[in-house]
Amino acid sequence: MTGDWYGARDKLADSGVTFKSTYVFDVLGNPVGGREQEVSYDHSMGLDMNVDLEKAAGVQGLQFHASCLWRAGSNLSKYIGNRFPPSSIYGSEEFKWYALYLEQDLFNKRFNFRIGRFTPGDDFGSSPLYWVFVTNSIDGNPISLPINMPFLTYPNATWGARARLFLTEEVYATTGVFDGDPDVGRDSMHGFDFGLKIDRGVIYLQEFAYAPNTAEDAKGMPGHYKAGGFYHSGKFYNLYEDRNGGSYVLTGLPRKSRIGNYGFYFHADQMLYRENGPGTDQGLTAMGVCTIAPSNWNMFPFFFDCGLIYKGLIPHRDKDIAAVGFTYGMWSWDQARSQQDRRDYLGDDIYTQEYEIVLDFNYKIQITDWFFVQPDIQYIINCNGTGKVPNAMVVGSRFGFTF
Repeated sequence: MTGDWYGARDKLADSGVTFKSTYVFDVLGNPVGGREQEVSYDHSMGLDMNVDLEKAAGVQGLQFHASCLWRAGSNLSKYIGNRFPPSSIYGSEEFKWYALYLEQDLFNKRFNFRIGRFTPGDDFGSSPLYWVFVTNSIDGNPISLPINMPFLTYPNATWGARARLFLTEEVYATTGVFDGDPDVGRDSMHGFDFGLKIDRGVIYLQEFAYAPNTAEDAKGMPGHYKAGGFYHSGKFYNLYEDRNGGSYVLTGLPRKSRIGNYGFYFHADQMLYRENGPGTDQGLTAMGVCTIAPSNWNMFPFFFDCGLIYKGLIPHRDKDIAAVGFTYGMWSWDQARSQQDRRDYLGDDIYTQEYEIVLDFNYKIQITDWFFVQPDIQYIINCNGTGKVPNAMVVGSRFGFTF
């Protein structure tokens, strides 16, 4: 949008320094369903700087990256009464410092290493295809990952390191280790909590991926197939049992605890139809991802989302993207047992939570290279998992600028 700054941007890029700034905002409302009808607005503005230290200082393959953001607005889920926010850019409504890391390529880019402040969600359980959707249940990372445990995602960074090794052009493995402090992203610190609190847990992650036909000269249609697992060494509490194995709701004893929690995720995406043959990204792609974790320690032991994405669906609108997504999140049955005990034996006005479903239909209109409008319709079924809140329809749009 702001051009080349009278040549200054090109000169900076030649010396290795590049900038990118974006401003994205959502205007969404629920004319049907939910607890009450309301319209919400939220925005996210980000600034990223990257320094190519090979150009700037002659250090081959080394990059330095720093970024920050500013968010504001409200969460429509507060009025609907559902669990998965309709807007993926809601969260951390403040100015926040984000990334600060070094990244090194070695062995002709067969090995890549990153160290500094960033998040597990940047490299694990992620895909650019998730960003197509407006709902927070898909966009960024499957929302079950950060709900179940301190699996940090944007915009909350922590100290960490990750290494990626390409075994072939199409097969690679990624390993990561991060500080697992669950409070590192608290709003009061604005992202400036640079302390290392490994006594509160460390998260270890491993992902294996197969990416056929993703090389520049590939003739077939591209795809990505990933399987990952993670382990957090912090302290976790059972959702049903007390320290003696009974119902903590009935006995009043402290909940059973243990050191360590884990989970797995599986992702697949595959282009099914491509317009105009090899060398173009226009066409239809299908994707799906699921996460699984132990039910007695995790809020969402099973989570699944999938979608269809078509770039260039309308003739002469080659950069537009049409998408439909489906999300299913299943609450823990161990938590449901605790809720049942609270209702039946303690008389609490509470309902058991079972599942929530979100359907997301959107069309991203790329008006210029730096401005898009993305009308969106969502339908939320079984809000908050109880079935006691009317299913809700969300309508609105996302708007985005790249400066």
